[in-house]
Amino acid sequence: MPWIQSYTPVAGSLAMSALVAAIPLVVIFVCLAVFKMKAHKAGPLAVASAIAIAIFVWQMPAKLAGLATLHGAAFGLFPVFYIVVTTILLYNITVKGGQFEVIRASLAGLTGDRRLQALLIAFCFGAFIEGAAGFGTPVAIAGATLVGLGFRPFYAAGVCLIANTAPVAFGAIGIPVVALAGVMGYDDAGLMKLSTMVGRQLPFISVFIPFYVIMIMAGWKKTIEVLPAIIVCGVTFAVAQWGTASYLGPYLPDVTASLLTLAALVILLKFWQPPTVWTFDHEPEFSGKESHDYTGAEMFRAWAPYLVLTIMVLIWGIPSVKTYLDKSKVVIPIAGLDNAIVKKVSKPEDGIKKVAAVKAEAAKQAALLAPADPKQAALAAGLTELQALEDKVLAVEQSLPAGKAVVTAERLAAYDAVDKKQKDLQKIQKELVEAKTVDKAQFKALDKAVTDQLPAKVAAKFTFNFMSAAGTAILIAAIISALICGVGVGSFFQVLGKTLFDMRWPAVTVASVVGLAFVMNASGMTTSMGISFTKAGAMFPFLSPFLGMLGVFLTGSDTSSNVLFGGLQKVTAEQLGMNPLLTGAANTSGGVMGKMISPQSIAVACAATGLVGEEGNLFRFTLKHALFLTTVMGVIVALQAYVFPWMIP
Repeated sequence: MPWIQSYTPVAGSLAMSALVAAIPLVVIFVCLAVFKMKAHKAGPLAVASAIAIAIFVWQMPAKLAGLATLHGAAFGLFPVFYIVVTTILLYNITVKGGQFEVIRASLAGLTGDRRLQALLIAFCFGAFIEGAAGFGTPVAIAGATLVGLGFRPFYAAGVCLIANTAPVAFGAIGIPVVALAGVMGYDDAGLMKLSTMVGRQLPFISVFIPFYVIMIMAGWKKTIEVLPAIIVCGVTFAVAQWGTASYLGPYLPDVTASLLTLAALVILLKFWQPPTVWTFDHEPEFSGKESHDYTGAEMFRAWAPYLVLTIMVLIWGIPSVKTYLDKSKVVIPIAGLDNAIVKKVSKPEDGIKKVAAVKAEAAKQAALLAPADPKQAALAAGLTELQALEDKVLAVEQSLPAGKAVVTAERLAAYDAVDKKQKDLQKIQKELVEAKTVDKAQFKALDKAVTDQLPAKVAAKFTFNFMSAAGTAILIAAIISALICGVGVGSFFQVLGKTLFDMRWPAVTVASVVGLAFVMNASGMTTSMGISFTKAGAMFPFLSPFLGMLGVFLTGSDTSSNVLFGGLQKVTAEQLGMNPLLTGAANTSGGVMGKMISPQSIAVACAATGLVGEEGNLFRFTLKHALFLTTVMGVIVALQAYVFPWMIP
């Protein structure tokens, strides 16, 4: 018999169960924030605690707990980590070929004004690196570049951390959104809707970030002097981010937005310059913008790998191409786990009430159908058969002892018969709706009644779609880029080997964190926490971005935060009768603000700018900005929930 999820295993108390379910998250927090442990060590410890709690508290069979963890780890490695490692490979190839220095110099040579350099490098260039590589790379590279140009290290680190807010949700070729869709159980269509939803939240922050960054750095008066550049940056980036996320998917919003913003800003600087060239107080006089001897052809060659990357990802996103490549897709049911867990199992006394609800709705729908129409007559006959099947369910429910949710062979067989009949009826309903004979809306109540009645079997399938995976498009782009950059076959494999070696611990981190999320979801621990969050009621949409921020603060990764809390956001939204797309997207949109206060990000920023030992000061500097921007995102999400619900796809 399938194992039944329980949501109140601790003394029958939801509050106590939710607190115990949160222990693995506390383990991560303590390991990372208190003991300053490496993420690849903290992750497995959190997984171990989650497995132990699932087995000994939730009474989940050890085999199911182990298989759920392995399923999550496999998903973490493919497709999640596959995208990460191929992206880093492409970046490393540009460095090996000497092209990245050309990119840096081409940006630094555009202006000597520190405000414009911050926009070009911290915002535009940082967003580009975030979109292409992510995982701490943008803050390190952009921060070091600004220090090299003469920025005060503290400002360089702080500016880069805050500027990196705009692109994080779609970083590393959209991997945070891809991972979130996987945890929430969405297919490709669901992934596209999730991308669209994020694209209707984050641009409201992105359009504001350039102004916010320069305001922090130079003050109100000096910010207004470069307002044309700020407007061009913010509006171009936000519109491109929205358009790409809404119509092309989650893979390229950062790449397209950053490149278009760079191009727009470069064009603006050809025709406009601020009235004064602003530098820091510690700089005695303006020494002129950095010069270089690179030709236009050399600069085009340097940027070419990322042009190839954009083209390849776009090609892979064409539906006809994806369908063709998906012919090689292999879907592997996880033996022993697939459909071995059920949730939403009613107590028999509640099941009796649900039988009555389905029968009443079926009779109501049958009365609305016209007997003269053969299709409608067939549907009416099917509804009569459904009521007969419900009588069999009723007999089973009445034979079971009250007060406890159980699964027996007879109960499952009765439910399966209702499920099969409902699917047959839905086919006829669809034909009638397409023929415009009946209104689609009239069947919603019946469909809901049946859905509420039936327990849900938890599917566990691993999809291996190597050819159509976004990581394969990036891998091909990396191979082409090696040819462009003059990296030979031997050097290519040397870079590949070094990339795989450098990413060995991040691989452990990603696999363990996704494994943690899967075992928490499969056991029902995430649902326990989600149901407890429903106590927030109408406030939950406002609070949902703060969960995402907390997750990124704990893990240093929007991807990891989405994996940790994506299921919780979905469960809570469903319990509150809200669209989970809204709160799921809010997790990643709010999570971007946690990046600037994450211990890992701050450590990277301090190391890149020579501020080792100043991590505490930098944290205090960024904390107020993170809280302010997350509050703004909370207001945006609340407005979308209650004032502008049409914004939810």
